[in-house]
Amino acid sequence: MSKLFPVWILVCVLLCLSSSAAFKSQLLPAARSGTLLSASRLHPQDSKVLVVGLGALPLLTMKTAFFAGYKEVLYILPEVQHAKCAKLMFGDDYQMATDGDGYLVTPETSSEGFGANSCGGRLKFLDGSNSEDVASVEGCDGMIFCGDEPSPPVPWSVAEYLLDACGPSLKQVALNSKTFNEEGYGFVVKAARKTANKNIWDQDGKEVAALKDFEGKVKGKGVEGGFDVTVTRSGTLKGGGWGSTDPLADDVPSVGPEAYGLSDGFYEAVKRDIVNFNLLFDCETSDCYVMRGDVGRGGGNAQIVKANSVKEEAGDTGRKGAAGALVYALACEAAQGEFTVRSKAG
Repeated sequence: MSKLFPVWILVCVLLCLSSSAAFKSQLLPAARSGTLLSASRLHPQDSKVLVVGLGALPLLTMKTAFFAGYKEVLYILPEVQHAKCAKLMFGDDYQMATDGDGYLVTPETSSEGFGANSCGGRLKFLDGSNSEDVASVEGCDGMIFCGDEPSPPVPWSVAEYLLDACGPSLKQVALNSKTFNEEGYGFVVKAARKTANKNIWDQDGKEVAALKDFEGKVKGKGVEGGFDVTVTRSGTLKGGGWGSTDPLADDVPSVGPEAYGLSDGFYEAVKRDIVNFNLLFDCETSDCYVMRGDVGRGGGNAQIVKANSVKEEAGDTGRKGAAGALVYALACEAAQGEFTVRSKAG
């Protein structure tokens, strides 16, 4: 096989439990066959999902939804970014190609797309400036809002328009936000963000207010439109690459979750120094905890010296864990309300 598609799936069935637990390997075989080990709210093999937001996290979420067996996974972003994002997901060797309906396909064929694996799903990039593309979100059963920045993934006017455009079929919405629990946050964490790592989540007042406002509006829309909203909370986002280079490999589960992620191009895109701490983070900390409620805490007085730590640290969330939690929040019966995702060594 040509090296086109780094296959991965982050598994997180313990999202359905009220206690905190790691979910590295609980659902892997079942997810690839399009089933879940708990009662389902959405049935992946029959469901159409829209991912909304910018950054590496939405790309990871799109891939996770695909390998979890969702029938159709859509992602809205400007057309000029489609090819770049495809390479981040599938590797530098991937040349952007679509079939007659706009679904991503391998360059060798115009009919057999990435859905040719055991999941049977399809992937499609939508151009946000194309009215026909935007209209195609009608009939979506689920929607996921997420992004890399500590701010709403899109302006509320865009979010509201897309929620309305999905129509009455929309049943579940998952939203990635930040932890607002104040334990472990304060002056030192804020200083660490300014001096050591600008991506640290420090509970900036304006950012907290904007995120809470967005959450409230999505939840209010859910009451109005009759769909459920689940909020997953993260801290400082880290990692997200180190993906397998074998496309649609049947034996992918044997390599373990540490081989799932975006292509190596992701590490180059986020590299800030000679030492690529996102790469090292994925090597050391590829697992995660999922805990019911807003119970995350910051790094406290140690944050300044652990700003770029690749170990399991309070206040950190791996992107792969965050993506997995969002996807399974759509289908797990017990995944209602809010959950905190925290990184775990493994």
